[in-house]
Parts: sequence; structure tokens; C-alpha cells
Amino acid sequence: MAWSTLQLPLELDAQRDLIAATCAHPLNRRFPVRRSYQEAFVKRLMQLLKDHDELHDDIYESLCGQLAKATLDNEATNSTGSTYAYKHYVLQLGEHITLRESNSFVSEGTTGLCTWEAALALADYLLEHTSLLNGKNVLELGAGAGLLGILLKHRGLQLPVGQVLLTDGSAPCVQLMRDNIALNFKDDPENMRLAPQCAQLRWDQVKQFPWSQYAVPDLLLAADVIYDDTQFESLLQALDYIFNLSENRCQMLLASTVRNVDTLHKFMQQLVEHHYQVTPCANVSACASHFCRDHTAAVQIVSIKR
Repeated sequence: MAWSTLQLPLELDAQRDLIAATCAHPLNRRFPVRRSYQEAFVKRLMQLLKDHDELHDDIYESLCGQLAKATLDNEATNSTGSTYAYKHYVLQLGEHITLRESNSFVSEGTTGLCTWEAALALADYLLEHTSLLNGKNVLELGAGAGLLGILLKHRGLQLPVGQVLLTDGSAPCVQLMRDNIALNFKDDPENMRLAPQCAQLRWDQVKQFPWSQYAVPDLLLAADVIYDDTQFESLLQALDYIFNLSENRCQMLLASTVRNVDTLHKFMQQLVEHHYQVTPCANVSACASHFCRDHTAAVQIVSIKR
């Protein structure tokens, strides 16, 4: 919900209900989002309500609670080095994904411990084009915190997908994926049976991966994996191997935040040199998006075949 949709003035009951649906929501109490985000939310709300005669006590209590937590968080971080919080991705009424993610863009030697814009854009695209998933076995490269795979196997969405295997070259990312899969599928043994699988896959060691343990992929996914041109050679090596494994029957969807046009263009050129066909895909519009995300960030999605 955008702040612009908030209808002012807000009566005391409506103020209470707003806090109950956000900071005080049972999901947030159990798996709290980043403390600084909650604090900023309450301060913004108080600013919008500054001309009101009364503010509900729950608003003050929420702010005081966040300020108190700030001191405790700082002490805990200094003693344990923990920099994680939760994010909740609301998909539709009653359906959501909860992920534990790093508060830092770079942590434990990797950028994969948090969800980036390109993953959200690709998730939107898949939800708008579910026919691409029909019976497909999916392999994600550089899966990070695991959003896409958890989305595809979410029981409430009933997407027509086959096996889903999430991979990353970073051991901390693979452990985080396992934690997030357990977080979203543990309530029901049947859920865990249907959950995505995950494994460590280093692109430069693609031939050593135990491919025989998994279904041959029909659809490859990757989001925000080509920001570093020093990784292009190993990524292309991995793509060549996987496409050969599928006898060139698979398709890849690659989503990339446009940070450096030259870097992006360089990888696209190398794909062509490796005999891949690259076709641009239309992004999902902001009004049709299933996620609260930054639509000002340019994201390019392409389909890759050979």
C-alpha cells in the first residue's frame, strides 16, 4: 500500500487497526522485519498524522519499542555479529512468503544473502506467464535467499511446475536457502515433500556437480548474476554444459538490474558468440506487480535459447 492511498484524517480506531496490521501483526511479531524499517515506518506515519488532535497509544508504543530494540540490536550485533532480519512477501489474500535475509548488501563474502530487484521482477514475470512453467523442471543459478524457488513451489499458488532445484556457489547462501525452505514448508509433512531442493553449484565446477541425482532442467532461471564480468567465463561454461545436458531443449530466463549498460551488453554479445538466441521479454507493469518493489530500478529480462 502506498502512503498516497492513506485516507486522512485517520480516526483513533483506524490508527489502531493500521498498527495492528503492520508493526503489531502476529507475523511481524514472530518474524520481525528490519528494526530500522519499522522505526522509519512509524515516524513517517506520525508525520502524516501531525495535524491530528490525538494519536493512538499503539503508535507511540510502536515507536518506543523500536527505539528500545535499537539499543538491544546494537548490543547483540556487537557481541554476535548477527545482521539478519525477516522480509514478508504478500502474494495474495492469505498467502505469503517469509524469508530470513541479511540486512547488508554484501555479507559473508557474497551478495546473495538478500533478495534483489531483479528476482522480484522475474517473480512477477513468472506469475504473469505461468504457461512457461507447465510441467517444467526448473534450475535456478545464483538463487541467493531462495525467493523464486519457494514461490514456484508455494502450495497456495498451485503453479504447474515440476522439480525445482535452487543452486548457488556460496555455502552461506545454500544454508540460508535451506533455512528459508524450512521456514515456509515445515508446517506440513506433505509441504516438505513438495518443497524445492537446494545444492551448492560452483559454475567453474559444473562438471563435478551430481547431475544424476536431479531431473534434467527444462527451464533455467537467474536473477542479478551478471554484474561482475570476471564471472562471465565460468557462467558461460556452466550454461554450455547445462544446455548440452538438456540437448539444447531448455530455455533460460535471465533478469538483470541495469547498473552498467556496457557490462550487460558485453554479456549479451558473449551469449551470441556462444550461439545462443537472446530475446527481450516485457516487464510486468507496476500496477500489475505482485510485489511492493522499486519500479524505478531498470530491470531487463531476456529469454535465452540455443
